[in-house]
Amino acid sequence: MDSTRIMREQKVSRLLVTYSAPVFLSYLCNSIYNIISRAYIGNGSAGHLGIAALSVAFPITLVSLAFAFLLGMGGSTLAAIRVGQEDRVGANRAMNMSLQLLLLISIAITVIGNLFLDQILVAFGASEAVLPYAREYSRIIVSGCVFQIVSVGMTNYMRVEGKTRLAMLAVIIGPIVNIIFSTLFIKVFDMGLTGAALATIMAQFSCTAVIVVHYIRSKEFFHFNKDILAADIHLALQINYLGLSAFALQICNGLVSILINQVARNYGGDIAVSGMGVVTTLQNFVLTITSAVNMGSQSLIAYSFGAKLYKRIRELVRTAMIGSVIIVLIEYIILRLFPVPIASIFGKNNAEVIAFSSKALVIYLMMSPLVPIQIQGSGFFQAIKKPIHAMLLSLTRQAILLAPLLLTLPRAFGVEGMFYAGPAADLLSVCITLPMLLHYMKKLRATEDGAELSL
Repeated sequence: MDSTRIMREQKVSRLLVTYSAPVFLSYLCNSIYNIISRAYIGNGSAGHLGIAALSVAFPITLVSLAFAFLLGMGGSTLAAIRVGQEDRVGANRAMNMSLQLLLLISIAITVIGNLFLDQILVAFGASEAVLPYAREYSRIIVSGCVFQIVSVGMTNYMRVEGKTRLAMLAVIIGPIVNIIFSTLFIKVFDMGLTGAALATIMAQFSCTAVIVVHYIRSKEFFHFNKDILAADIHLALQINYLGLSAFALQICNGLVSILINQVARNYGGDIAVSGMGVVTTLQNFVLTITSAVNMGSQSLIAYSFGAKLYKRIRELVRTAMIGSVIIVLIEYIILRLFPVPIASIFGKNNAEVIAFSSKALVIYLMMSPLVPIQIQGSGFFQAIKKPIHAMLLSLTRQAILLAPLLLTLPRAFGVEGMFYAGPAADLLSVCITLPMLLHYMKKLRATEDGAELSL
């Protein structure tokens, strides 16, 4: 069956699983890799300083992801809308322009990152003791960022064209390679943080290779052609405009990650930086399903919006949101019941890190079952060409709420104030998102499929 017919006719729950599964498996494997690598590092010679170094370096990855999402999700959203409008040539132009922009930003990040690496890491929260470890890891990650940026950005187009099996291969092969080589480099050859970084780059290269080979050989409407070299400022601006929300969310994640490192270091030293690194690693694992369903549903909502299938949009949003909330709730209950054994995975010989991170886990992730409402709401506005709405919602949870809470609560309550900043921001952001989302759902309900929608 043609991919556009599938997006139009297939049962919504099955369609969401089909489009979200490749992203979920990729995120899940990456989360598992992050847990395994941090466990190896935390139980190795670097100990808690190694985990702190990974936490300090993590914002570099988030900045790279921000640009990958800006150009990949922005371009794929535009492409999905054009496919819904039966403009496949225009959709392919968007894809080729995305690749051009992804390569350009990769070069810029590599050059700037290598020139100012130490200054960047100190700004990100590296202490004198942590800096050598963070430098060792980050130098390799920055130098190979092109593979991460291209692979993450271009995978979005596979979902738009319905290549779910190939997308699954592309996104799974990387984490599998990562896990194999991190075990070999860190556990067997004792290469520490250098081994972890090399394994990551090799994994990202393998994913990129699958994607590039596919689009070079493809005879369908998404394929690489001479448009890769064509300059089109108007198209580039459209892509950036539609990707603003995803970009803002990832940049905010990076800024909050930096802020968490700084606050943790100020109020609890390197033990706190390491402990919060454990918390954020597990938070990413818990919210994997939310991010995957949001990304999978965006292409479907964008297509339905272009095809004026408003009833289907409502069903997509509702099903994605309810399913994600239930799964995250189950995950949090497991964390709540077994915080100490779970925290012990990252350093069984360091009682201070275990005590800190097990307590922080229970409190900081308290409202995580509500987060899918906020993320899916932001994704909905992104897909219906309301990137400013989507960006504001993304900024609400991270920049507008969480950042000020991280700055103020620890002053009053010490390091525990940092724990409660997370659930407070999650709850307040949902209270802002839900009324906006319901308002637009009401507009969709009042408009017949095929009619012009007034937004």
